[in-house]
Formats: sequence, structure tokens, C-alpha cells
Amino acid sequence: MKSILLAFSMFSALPMPRVEWNEKNMRFMMCAFPLVGATITLLYVLSFLFWIQCAYFWQKPVPIYLPALVFTLIPVLITGGIHVDGFMDTCDALASHASREKKLEILKDSHSGAFAVLGCVIYFLSYFVFSLAVSDYFFNPDNSYSHGRFENFFALFMRFFPLTLIFILSRLLSAFAVAVFPIAKDSGLVHTFASASSKKFTYIWCASSFIIISVLLVLFFWEAGIVSVLSCLSVFVFYFFVSKRNFGGITGDTAGWFVQLCEIVTLALSVVFLFL
Repeated sequence: MKSILLAFSMFSALPMPRVEWNEKNMRFMMCAFPLVGATITLLYVLSFLFWIQCAYFWQKPVPIYLPALVFTLIPVLITGGIHVDGFMDTCDALASHASREKKLEILKDSHSGAFAVLGCVIYFLSYFVFSLAVSDYFFNPDNSYSHGRFENFFALFMRFFPLTLIFILSRLLSAFAVAVFPIAKDSGLVHTFASASSKKFTYIWCASSFIIISVLLVLFFWEAGIVSVLSCLSVFVFYFFVSKRNFGGITGDTAGWFVQLCEIVTLALSVVFLFL
């Protein structure tokens, strides 16, 4: 339980009881990291149910940009932007085309460079546009439900639900990477988490959970599940090679970069699949 509280204290902006940061309490912290993603998934589902109520049951017009804005803001508000910070620092470092040592220095720099700002703007504009496409698909009766694409609400929900599991899958892979991937530095948050955690239990737990969720996704959602799983794994492999080549391993910033990249790539490919 203390590991769960520490995970939420570190990786979310939700208020948590104070827990002592020691090796014993941090042992299973990375295993609990995906629970933050599960919280985002829950809020996505609740938001979906609310907008469906407005659009189809209460017969209230829903401006599609409102659900899109909510879907864009939920992950940032829950996490407090901790992964966005890593994403921006990594964009700066990768765009510098400098030596490995210089790139690691850029990651430690608290100032945001031009490429960090540019990357952040492009990211959130893209995320909002993809969310807008999702909102138009599900909450605009003229485009989906009323045209007979779905026979009932359950079919509509089953089409939407795979989009929400990316927040769990991305964090399972991120925690797995902390336990398995080489660490770029002998200091920093990732090194601290990797040193304090039970690595063997962490990578077995995360790998098993990822496999179970992936199998269930494919069994129940078929094509949508395949898209989500393959997207996550593709970005995960890309994450390993980019981190190894440019930094000599992963850091806290590259871990945040991976989570953000995994989420937006999977969302983008899922949107393409929706409109096929």
C-alpha cells in the first residue's frame, strides 16, 4: 500500500497521505505506476459516459470540441505534467545533435529551449486534433450512431474502450524498462527507482500484466486491440534504440518522453483505424 501511495505521490498530482521515502516503501513502487494510468482510464470512461448521455439519451447537442478538450486535459491534470516535462527536455536534447555528454547536460538543464516549446506545441495541437476526430466519431449522431454503424450503446462503448487502455499499457512498459533497460547515469530518479525496486518482481509483474491485457484486448476487441498493442510495442522498441544511441540508456526524462510518445502514436493510429 505504501508503494502505491508513493507511486501516486510521484507520478500524479492527486493529493496523497505522506509516506516516508525509503528503500522498503519504494520496492514495489514501479509496479504500482500503471495504477496512475488506470485512474486516467477510469476518468476517460466516465467522461465518455457523460458525453454519450448528452448526445444520445438527453438529446442535447454536444460541441465536439468540448469532449476533445476534456480528453486532452485529463492526462495532464492527473499527472501534473510530470511526463510532459521529460518529453520537452528530451526533444531539446535530441534536436541538439550534440555529443552524448552534451545531450545529458541538456536533460539536466531546467530551462526550456526552442525545440522543447515547439515539440510541446506540436504535441498538444496534434493530441487535440486526434481527440477531436474521436469526439466527432462517437458523439456526433449524424456521423455514427444514427447512421446505423452501431446497433446499441454497448457496441459503441466497445469501440471506444481500447483507446483508454493506452495509459495503462504505456506505464507497464515504462516500468518494465526501468527494471531491464540500461540506465544512462549513476544518479537521478530512474537510477534511484531502479536501485530501490525489486527488479525481478517488477519486470515479471509488468511483462505478465502487459501480456494479459494485450491478449484480452485482442480477444475482445480484435483489430482495435491489435492496433493498440502493436503501437505500444513499436514505440517501446524505438524508445530503447533512441535512448541507447543518444544517451547510453534511459533517464527520467526519456521515460516521460516515452510515455507521451506512446500515448499520442497509439491515439493517432487508433483514429486512423476508426475511420477505415
